[in-house]
Amino acid sequence: MTCYRGMLRRLVALAGLLPLWSGIALAGTPQQDARTLLNRWLEDQNTGDFADYQKLYADDFRGVRRSGPRSATLDRTGWLDDRKRMFAKKMTVEAENVRVFAGPSSARIVLTQRWASGTYSDVGPKHLVLRHRPSGYEIVREELFASDTRRPTAVDIAAFRQFAFVIEGEVVISMHPDEGWAKGPAQIDKNRDRFLIRVRRQVDLKKLPPEVVQLAGSPVRLMDARGVRCEAKLGGFLLRSQQWGDPDEAPPEWSSTANFLVAKVEGDRKTCAGATWARSATRPAPVITTAEAPPAELKARALAAFRALPESQAIQRRFATWSAHEHHQPVASWFDHGKQHPTIRLIRITPNAPMLLSVSATVNEGGCEDGVFGSLWALWRVEGGPEKPRLSLWNQPDESMTLTPTAAVDVDGDGQVELLFDGFSDYGAANMFGQPQVLEHGIVRPLGNSYVNVEGPETPILICPC
Repeated sequence: MTCYRGMLRRLVALAGLLPLWSGIALAGTPQQDARTLLNRWLEDQNTGDFADYQKLYADDFRGVRRSGPRSATLDRTGWLDDRKRMFAKKMTVEAENVRVFAGPSSARIVLTQRWASGTYSDVGPKHLVLRHRPSGYEIVREELFASDTRRPTAVDIAAFRQFAFVIEGEVVISMHPDEGWAKGPAQIDKNRDRFLIRVRRQVDLKKLPPEVVQLAGSPVRLMDARGVRCEAKLGGFLLRSQQWGDPDEAPPEWSSTANFLVAKVEGDRKTCAGATWARSATRPAPVITTAEAPPAELKARALAAFRALPESQAIQRRFATWSAHEHHQPVASWFDHGKQHPTIRLIRITPNAPMLLSVSATVNEGGCEDGVFGSLWALWRVEGGPEKPRLSLWNQPDESMTLTPTAAVDVDGDGQVELLFDGFSDYGAANMFGQPQVLEHGIVRPLGNSYVNVEGPETPILICPC
């Protein structure tokens, strides 16, 4: 694979994403150790190895089990007794949309769990809270936040009508399509940027689920972080994938790219341009609160809180070491020096609700082998009066993950707002090329009192960064 460091920086600028680096997610990092435990946890359940499974849980473990509307809180003994009965039958456990927030002493894994055994199955968001011991991580808490026991379908039409991503003017119906829906060979589109490779395949309507076929012609609103951009209708279907790559090399294997089932849009192309998500026009348009710059005093409080985060201090130590070696001068802040400045946003949800305050920053100095790199996102809820506001941390900061919220919107009507964002990157989920997972646009959903459930359509970067 050809490597183009200069070209990659240009791609990043065009896409509005963050600088890239390799080396942050090498084997042996907390992120990789946490993922190793997750893989072992999945394998033990899928192979029925209860003896190894029970070794993953700490003596002081607490777990919350849910099945449909029922829930129970269990200690380690109760949890393992309950699970041992489940291990008596063959089960299948899958983890989707995995996010790892990891540090030297603790970690949190957020995922969507799909669990099935016999005729029973459910799906829901889950987290595993880990503690680091000399022998490695152990699980101290496990909680399934919701259990959907409805019969699995290929496409969740109800969720689609509430919120659907838009990529390059096409509405994403499913980010996990069945490859059997395709007919004919893959074709590469001509694109404005030669390094963005977009591939399409035609769809056999006879193989699509009937509820998906019925979406053709249905009215939709195309939206962005400010509100409705246009009213349109869903057109024909395609299987679509795209990636950043070198078009002069062999065309990519269809299976190596992120594949989606999409619908074309029948509407005014100019008016609809720039939309990042869609919603069925049969549902009311939700209230969208756009992020804004905070007043000076609140900005100062946000920067002080951001600087005090352990994750920020860890990046600062690396930056100080690099700066002293490279420049032999006093060290500035890793996130606020030269042309590097943090992005600070305030979201006023409603006049009576607490505000949300966000700080996003990244540093990318020097070369791949001898540089200093870091990225961080922190979100606080602003409590108390304007005279003495208190900041309560409302996400899980991680040294390898950052994003920039653009708006808040309650897409599912449950009273808790989701956050729309731009420019997410997760270096703890680097691919074989050393590139992070990158989402140009997406949504963050809260789990409990923490915004950690990040979703969005990925465009893989399959070019070496150096």
